[in-house]
Amino acid sequence: MSALNRQTSMRDGVPTKRVMAMVASGLTGRGLSSLSDESQWHVALRLLLACRRPVIITGFYVEEAGACETDGPMGAAVLGRALERLGKSPLIATDWRCRSVVSAASAALRGPKVFVASKGRQLLSFKADLLVFIERPGRARDGRYYNMRGLDITGSVEPLDDVVSLIGEVGCKAKVLGIGDGGNEAGMGNFLQDLALLLPEYGRGLSAVRSDAPLACDVSNWGAYGLVALMSCITGRFLLHDAGEELQMVMSMLDAGAVDGKTLERGPFVDGLHLSKNGEVISALGSLVRDCLRAAPSDEGVKFKDERSF
Repeated sequence: MSALNRQTSMRDGVPTKRVMAMVASGLTGRGLSSLSDESQWHVALRLLLACRRPVIITGFYVEEAGACETDGPMGAAVLGRALERLGKSPLIATDWRCRSVVSAASAALRGPKVFVASKGRQLLSFKADLLVFIERPGRARDGRYYNMRGLDITGSVEPLDDVVSLIGEVGCKAKVLGIGDGGNEAGMGNFLQDLALLLPEYGRGLSAVRSDAPLACDVSNWGAYGLVALMSCITGRFLLHDAGEELQMVMSMLDAGAVDGKTLERGPFVDGLHLSKNGEVISALGSLVRDCLRAAPSDEGVKFKDERSF
């Protein structure tokens, strides 16, 4: 029996629904999180626990503000550090416009190294077995990129999501995990038809870039945090960060020039939500993980160390 299935057979199983209630409740009113699917979270967990060389791609440049937004880099840093602690070799990739902000977030957490790329083909050189997009622009059906205000931002986007279309062509067998909160992000193409009906006024800007495991969340950072919480429950190790580390990342990103993607202002906000709200989510996830670890048998972590069972 696989690691995840063993955990699912215990007690109430992996607390996926509880995590989803915290990070995909519809709080922001965008509509995408209503499409969050528990089975896709399980697929994402299997991919993360089975991978060896994941590359996490993030960084959403806000053209109107001339800066990278606060959502995405922190999720990448938290997920990357968790994967490192599980013995994997993650890298974080971004473009030159977002480099300083993404690097600031990862450095504040002592997370993975950050590499800069200008096109998707460059990501193939890392020989990744998993590509994780977190709040990264995804090409729409017309081949262009749009923000959530419906503005064409193609001129300020390096097409890193093109790597998805190259996977089969070059013999790369990497899987793709996408985390988004609006529908215009790489990996959210699986929701294109449903979102076009749900948000008809925004149909043109929706991403057509699909993934093997698309995770719809209220805030993309939270999707990454939720995955780390579930990985903690499965592996028997506390892998999450805390509110203090969140503050360190935010302040480091602001010093590097980051802005809130919704208000376009430089301040302690992520998608228009104050840092205190992010702290509440992190604290709730942390409490859930501690409950899981207290309830699990003392050898639970050992059972889940062979991720290859997936």
